[in-house]
Amino acid sequence: MGHPVVPEHRLMVHRLAEKWQEKWAGAPSMPPGKTWRGSYAGKCGRQIEHMIRADEPSNPTDLAGYWVMGLGSAVHELLGPSIQAWASESTIEIFEELGVELGDNGYGHADLVLTTDSKKVLFELKTINGFGYKKSVIDGEGPKHMAKLQAALYAEAIEADLMVIGYLGMENVGLGYASKANLDDIGRFASEWHYTPDEFMPWAKEERERLEEIAKVVTAGGSIPRTFSVSDPDIPYPAEITGPGSGAWRLLSETGALLNAGKTWTCNYCNWQDKCVKNMQNDR
Repeated sequence: MGHPVVPEHRLMVHRLAEKWQEKWAGAPSMPPGKTWRGSYAGKCGRQIEHMIRADEPSNPTDLAGYWVMGLGSAVHELLGPSIQAWASESTIEIFEELGVELGDNGYGHADLVLTTDSKKVLFELKTINGFGYKKSVIDGEGPKHMAKLQAALYAEAIEADLMVIGYLGMENVGLGYASKANLDDIGRFASEWHYTPDEFMPWAKEERERLEEIAKVVTAGGSIPRTFSVSDPDIPYPAEITGPGSGAWRLLSETGALLNAGKTWTCNYCNWQDKCVKNMQNDR
């Protein structure tokens, strides 16, 4: 016999979720005169257009979305104190949530910057679901490209000598998988990747120029195609979203011949997906 879940019988859990939403809702601050944030890095050009214009979302973040985002924010609150305890025993200086200017029109908050007499390290922390963590660590895919681009923008801005991306999985890798992959207890849920300027500076320049151009076009009243970053490993540039309801994209030649096609998960998590579907039907 099953144990059906009846939403009408909830007494407690929804109240916790609603309070959680109250705590973590709200966008981070943006200085006057700035139009884009570092967190826009790697996103669809049309999505960035909506964010710059501050358009009303057709698919606003729901309680489930705030639950996931809040978990990441809660972990970030522990980042500074945990590093401070270690740094207090050395000559390392720490700057948490450091505000940085990105190009002429961008702004963002770097999670953590560590400085010594001769080195500067940019640390960007991300939480990720269990499936994504397994693909990144066990399957060897590394951090998502969006995470690398965002961190690269911050690393370029502070002239970092080293860029570090940390992943915290919201589900542990199973013991069997961990044993086969030689992961220790920390590796089952936490990993780091380190990048030198030779690696991250080209990513930063490319994405900064893309975001600056998008901001220029949008503020002039123009519209942006549904394309992604030039170096995106999953969606070859200049492939464009042709089916925002499913995330379908197509790459066409100059003559209109189909060169490649696929689907991306990002459309299903866009706050303007329904609006994009409607606009696509109206050839916009």
